Amino acid sequence: MNKKLLLLLGLCVGALCLLGLVMLYSTAFTAKDQDRVHAQLFYLAAGLCMAPLLVWLDYNWLQHRAVLYALGGICLVLLVAVYIPGVGVQVNGSSRWVRGLGQPSEFAKPVVILLLAAGLSRLNQWTSVRLKQGFLLPLLLGVVPAGLIFFEQDWGTATLLLLLTLTMLLISGARWQHLALTILAALPVAAVLVAHNAVRRERIMVFLDPEAARHGSGRQVWQSLLAIGSGGLQGHFLDGSLHKFGYVPEQQTDFIFARIGEEMGLWGSSLVVLLFVGIFLCGLYTMKHARDRFGQFIATGCTTVIVLQACINMAVATSLVPNKGLPLPFMSYGGSGLLAMFICVGLLGSVAWRAREMKPATETPAQNQAGGVQLNLSFKG
Repeated sequence: MNKKLLLLLGLCVGALCLLGLVMLYSTAFTAKDQDRVHAQLFYLAAGLCMAPLLVWLDYNWLQHRAVLYALGGICLVLLVAVYIPGVGVQVNGSSRWVRGLGQPSEFAKPVVILLLAAGLSRLNQWTSVRLKQGFLLPLLLGVVPAGLIFFEQDWGTATLLLLLTLTMLLISGARWQHLALTILAALPVAAVLVAHNAVRRERIMVFLDPEAARHGSGRQVWQSLLAIGSGGLQGHFLDGSLHKFGYVPEQQTDFIFARIGEEMGLWGSSLVVLLFVGIFLCGLYTMKHARDRFGQFIATGCTTVIVLQACINMAVATSLVPNKGLPLPFMSYGGSGLLAMFICVGLLGSVAWRAREMKPATETPAQNQAGGVQLNLSFKG
């Protein structure tokens, strides 16, 4: 069953990557566009080499304290390095890139998953419901990198990390009262931040009425809706679409789903949704049958990141949520984002390969108590 699960996971990811390449090639008109296709092929090859290595690697090795501290330290250094002149690269007023390394915020996703998985897997049924040990301390593991990413003006990735953290805390057995109070406290803070940020405030207004702003700030979303709607049931295929000629800005990244809707129609869009559903089901089975709690949390985090990011991207392209600026996993152009998703797939595959086939993983009392309360943030050495 484990081999079949990995095969299904690989087929879903491979099909998404192939469709993404076709859509990227469809919008390649200039030499710069062709360079993007070549770069995407390079990163795709790197990801296809990296994911099997991570599947082969026993994920429990990543619990070692030195490994986790090294990953966490490197992640924080890179998130700060984006502000260093000559090291960080600023584009459109946002400091999100490190020269030669891409976006550290993308690699923060698997790092946060590993840190949270290692910390939460050490909680027992008594400490998991405590405010400090079971909620506040693990919450910091997601809030700190999310805060640094937020100041990079990447609100979408910061929000995704916070949602990931809350999801993993929920699965760990944290009290729903703590989660509810955190969300209620965050809502007025988010409202104040949006009110004092013209760009985000404008995006909210566009979301509420995209047609009214179709000639201004809402042009991107409006053209995306027109592209998807014009595709109909079967689409116009590669040579029949019109909106790819500059009508939809960022169509190779944040709005690639609009390309899919216009060129492949409802059938193609539905296929993409079903492929992500396939990844979700693989992740759900892996989480349920993982051999230990660490594996369960890795499967939960990786599945949440991939599927939630895909849902947000497609919802933005169809104007169901305000524009967040998140790429579509495995399909949008971007080297660091593609590699980060392959890391998540590799970790998920590593857990799936070693999963129990008959029943969910259980732990002995000795295993569950190992490390006690001190290992909430102190990992296996």
